[in-house]
Amino acid sequence: MYFLKLKNSILGKIYIKKKDVYFKYSTDEQWTGEYWIDGKKIYCKVVYVSGFTKDKYVAHNISNLHRILSCDLFVMFNDGTNHMMPRAHKDNDHDGISVQVTKTNLILQVGQSNGFADVTGYAILKYIKTN
Repeated sequence: MYFLKLKNSILGKIYIKKKDVYFKYSTDEQWTGEYWIDGKKIYCKVVYVSGFTKDKYVAHNISNLHRILSCDLFVMFNDGTNHMMPRAHKDNDHDGISVQVTKTNLILQVGQSNGFADVTGYAILKYIKTN
């Protein structure tokens, strides 16, 4: 305790803002406790995705979206097999997937020879807002 009093008398009070170590992922938008390099708050939201055999558009319902910092997408098949997305070999005939995020949608673009009709999964979006 003496050390803290001495430090405070020399340096003044120092406040350190830490990230919440008990952060819980949610389908509701939430501030992560982190800031981007320009000082804007970083937000996180989980978006549910399910079966698709062609391009899939899923509304993410994020207002004032400025920039996506990361999109971690993972799906599970009915047999319990897990896949991380995107699958890099997306083309017009194979089963790869390309992932895009627009101002309104999470878009999964798939090749024609895909087998994703029975998958369910989640996209974890981290982003900054315009204001």
